Amino acid sequence: MWIFLVENCFGKTSVCHCLSDGIYAFEDTLWLSMVYCFLLRRSISRIILCRDFAVLEDHTLAHSLQEQEIEHHLASNVQRNRLVQHDLQVAKQLQEEDLKAQAQLQKRYKDLEQQDCEIAQEIQEKLAIEAERRRIQEKKDEDIARLLQEKELQEEKKRKKHFPESSGANAYGDSYYYEDGGMKPRGMKEAVSTPSRVTHRNQEWYDAEIARKLQEEEILATQVDRRAAQVAQDEEIARLLMAEEKKAYKKAKEREKSSLDKRKHDPDWKTKPAKSAHSKSKESDEPHRSKNDRPARPPPPTMTDPEDLGCSHFTNQHNSTRHFSKSECSHKGFHYKQ
Repeated sequence: MWIFLVENCFGKTSVCHCLSDGIYAFEDTLWLSMVYCFLLRRSISRIILCRDFAVLEDHTLAHSLQEQEIEHHLASNVQRNRLVQHDLQVAKQLQEEDLKAQAQLQKRYKDLEQQDCEIAQEIQEKLAIEAERRRIQEKKDEDIARLLQEKELQEEKKRKKHFPESSGANAYGDSYYYEDGGMKPRGMKEAVSTPSRVTHRNQEWYDAEIARKLQEEEILATQVDRRAAQVAQDEEIARLLMAEEKKAYKKAKEREKSSLDKRKHDPDWKTKPAKSAHSKSKESDEPHRSKNDRPARPPPPTMTDPEDLGCSHFTNQHNSTRHFSKSECSHKGFHYKQ
């Protein structure tokens, strides 16, 4: 405890006892009241100051929190705008690639259709040429048969004219031959041998003509069957190619749809644009690879000349029925064109 003297405002000295920090004991009551008021005022000002400081601190904290919220909102808006712009660019790029793929597919279909039309037209032209050639050959055969028939009739007329004279002139010789050794008459022998030779030659020629015609029909039927088989094979190849292209197109659509869904649900997708672009380039290269790897079209059948084939190759296959005719082949070509 300390004891010290304090002079008040009236010039009076009072004894003040300092018991502890903030606790004072005065001998004078007036002075005690004044000190108490001073200390009370000081504590009140301190409380007000603390309150003002707390209010200022709260205001500063609120201001900083508001600024952080505003900055976060602005940053999220900027990020969202960038993501939307990037998504729009990607969607536009995907749409352009889709349009390009559709254009290429339509062009490919048009090329295949044009190629099939050319093949069908070529087959029809070959069939028309073959029919014209067969008609000309039949006409030639008819002319040859008519000439041979006329020649045979002329020979028969000549033979009928000369046969009675030879028989009358050789009557004595014939009886002489009969009396000597019972041999056959010479005129009768010549008359019998000449028609037999002519008939045998005509029969051989007729058989050869029939064999040649049957062989031509068989060759024509084989060529028609081969063309029909080739047209069917082309149809099957085209159908398989169309099915493969549809499957690839559907897979690409599904992948694009799944990637778009992932982009919508994944906020960190902005770190993966390079990978998606690379995968898209690979998918866009698949139709080109499938186009380059498609099976080659078989060459058209070669036309064989029926005159070059001998009659020795003729077999009994002419009895088999023809499965495809000229009208059926042209109808198949028209159907494949559609």
